[in-house]
Amino acid sequence: MNCCQGRSPAGLPPLHHHCHHSHRGTIRELGLVQKRQQNVTTSRKPAVEQEFQYLVVLDFESTCWEGKWNAPQHEIIEFPAVLLNLQSGEVISEFQQYVMPMEQPVLSSFCTNLTGITQEQVDAGVPLGTCICLFSKWMQHLCEQHKMSFCAAVPGNRVTFATWSDWDLEICLQRECTRKRIRKPDFFNQWADVKLLYKKFYRRSPKGLAGALQDLGLTFQGREHSGICDARNTATLISHMLHDGCVITVTKSLAPEAQKTRALLAIHGKKH
Repeated sequence: MNCCQGRSPAGLPPLHHHCHHSHRGTIRELGLVQKRQQNVTTSRKPAVEQEFQYLVVLDFESTCWEGKWNAPQHEIIEFPAVLLNLQSGEVISEFQQYVMPMEQPVLSSFCTNLTGITQEQVDAGVPLGTCICLFSKWMQHLCEQHKMSFCAAVPGNRVTFATWSDWDLEICLQRECTRKRIRKPDFFNQWADVKLLYKKFYRRSPKGLAGALQDLGLTFQGREHSGICDARNTATLISHMLHDGCVITVTKSLAPEAQKTRALLAIHGKKH
């Protein structure tokens, strides 16, 4: 991924033109930044050297219907993220924003019961494009504060995304941005799939995030399928994986260059 071209020093994409007010003021005003430390991770430091110094752990919640898990029109309704310091094993900042669904604006009772997200919360939320803008401002602030960069060619602390499975970024966000013609920042194009890394490192298949924690002697904290709780618990899991010697690597890339290369190789293979 050519993440350096036309980017800020932190390797972030340029913000949308309508995001013109002070990002610090906006974030403070909306109460999006919360510093938080988890007691269970405070003393757990990585056992081996890591490629990344920070991870942004994402876990979206989306519209859903009973018996229709593969419905093509999922819309993000909660956009949470936590910033995990891999050296200390601590969550040092959080972002959470409820998002207003536009295609199916009325939540199913199944969705509310599963996620705990109410109709009032999404009605008071923001459109996905605005949410991405606010998230980008939050990321810009953190990149400046902690000297982080998504781009390997930019000096500083390396950072990337981490999710439990590829669903959040490869399917959920990608498809919704395509449908709604929302410009998706390039930094969303690569991430570490914690579920895959867990399976490879421990050589076992967990029964979901809660099962993975349980296998390590941990208890899921908070409500399952609450996006912010899932993100926090994924960060806790990662911290313990680091302590056990697991190296966090990028497992998936949607970079245009990578896609173009694969297409050219496929064409070349057919000709020969």
